[in-house]
Amino acid sequence: MRTGFQNMHSALRSLGIVVAIVVFGCGETKTPTQESIAKPPSKASIKRAYTMKCSLCHGSNGKLMASNAPDLSQSKLDLDSRIALITYGKGMMPPQRGVLDAATIRGIAEYIETFREP
Repeated sequence: MRTGFQNMHSALRSLGIVVAIVVFGCGETKTPTQESIAKPPSKASIKRAYTMKCSLCHGSNGKLMASNAPDLSQSKLDLDSRIALITYGKGMMPPQRGVLDAATIRGIAEYIETFREP
C-alpha cells in the first residue's frame, strides 16, 4: 500500500512530465511555413514610411529640402550608401536604426531612386 508521501511524489513527477511536454514540446520538429517567414514590406507601406519619416524635410518628391536636407532627386549616392545614411543618420538627419526595421530602411532607400531625374 502506498503512503501519502509516495502518492504526492508520483503526482508531482507526473505533473513535471506534463509541464515538460507543454514547455518543450513532445519532440516534434516544426518547419517554418510560408506565412511564418517575414515578408518584405509592400510598396504601399514603404511609401507610407517615407511619408511619415522623411517627407517633412525631403518632400513627397524628394525636392522640399527643409532643414538643409539634400535634394534626393539629384542624389548620386548608391543603394548601399543610402541604406547606411538612413540607418545611421548624418548631420541633422537622425538615425533610423531602432526606429525602422532593416527591410523598411532598404525599401525607402530603393524608393528614393524613383525621385531621380533622368
